[in-house]
Amino acid sequence: MSGDVVVIGAGLSGLVAAVELERAGHTVTVLEAADRIGGKVLTRHIGGAHVDYGAHWIGADQSAVIDLARGLNIETAPEPVPSKVADEILALGGRVYRHHGDIPPLSPRGLFSLGLGLARMGILARRHHPDDEMADVLARRCFRSPDSRQVLTCVFRLVFGADPADVPATAAFAYMKAAGSVRALTSVKNGAQERFFVEGTYALVDAVAQQLSSPPRTGTPVVAIRQDENGVDVVTARETHRASAVVVAVPLPVATAIEFDPPLPPAVSAHLSTSSMGEYAKTIAVYDTPWWRAKGLTGTVVDADGPIQMVVDGNATRKAPGVLVAFSAGNAASELFSRPDRREVVVAELVRLFGAEAGAPTVVDDFTWSEQPWLLGAPTSIPARGAVLTADQLRHRRIHWAGADLADRWPGYLDGAVRSGRRAAADVLATFPA
Repeated sequence: MSGDVVVIGAGLSGLVAAVELERAGHTVTVLEAADRIGGKVLTRHIGGAHVDYGAHWIGADQSAVIDLARGLNIETAPEPVPSKVADEILALGGRVYRHHGDIPPLSPRGLFSLGLGLARMGILARRHHPDDEMADVLARRCFRSPDSRQVLTCVFRLVFGADPADVPATAAFAYMKAAGSVRALTSVKNGAQERFFVEGTYALVDAVAQQLSSPPRTGTPVVAIRQDENGVDVVTARETHRASAVVVAVPLPVATAIEFDPPLPPAVSAHLSTSSMGEYAKTIAVYDTPWWRAKGLTGTVVDADGPIQMVVDGNATRKAPGVLVAFSAGNAASELFSRPDRREVVVAELVRLFGAEAGAPTVVDDFTWSEQPWLLGAPTSIPARGAVLTADQLRHRRIHWAGADLADRWPGYLDGAVRSGRRAAADVLATFPA
């Protein structure tokens, strides 16, 4: 048993941790509750194209995931950006604007209000905030015009999967700081959405999993973790795995389904039980051809006042079929997915944004992460108050933690998942004799 490790969760973070531990010479068993690996990475084939229903992009300075992909020969390509021949769309205040360049086509007053609000938030980010102060309080204080507050709500939904009223200010600012800036979180060029995986993000997950000596055991939920002075038992419905250490690499709210003996510290248990996952969903519309390109459009939309918040070209490296992927998050996603006609609602919004051609897709599909029982949502966990706990705060004797949310750089992103997995492996190795 000496040196054996169980990794709970076969998302990217758990897989990276397992690979690192095996490379160090230890025996590793990976247990995954779902019937597939990948966690919040999900690439599906639809209408003749593959589409990422989950994690999609990597960013300009996300060196951990960039280096990992390069080392595994996983091809990436640049996300389409506005240019002299290709525009983007902004929907705000009931109007649809076509534009290119980084500056949104707002009125001078609107631009001033947005810029001033961002400056005010930059100042407030450096201050201490009460644990129970939510980000909407700061939004009202910083962004004085309705349009600027709409833009901020749109950004929060896309970044956190939640509205400002549902995100503690402390957690929001910590998240932004770990990414470098709000601009880094929201930008394509030199930002978090700069590149995508040509064959879909699952190609990266699969390549990492292939490095393991044995595949993860899917359909195997862990029900209990029991520690004693000699080791740890990881209990499933069918068997018990004895190990020297365990890495828990699941979303924090999901960990509440596991019985810990001895119990986790009260503060940790309270944090896990009151945290939640963001609400994130996608609707995919497939067309015979990407007709928007002939109209001089990238396919990218920021929709600050509709049932969706963003649209991207989901098949950007190929001529056919055409794929538009519409993102909905936060309260907008909750409201949209409560409707039986939600797909028709999204197609109607695409028509408002792009014109009549958007009204005749050959296939429409959708997916909401809140319905996934072993994930409960996406893209990141949100505490009820204060900030997300760190991996060091969560560690309890032989139990170590991994996951994109626990990264000190780019939490909630693929890059953060890689960093956190590597850090968890290093933490485990530090407990073993040299």
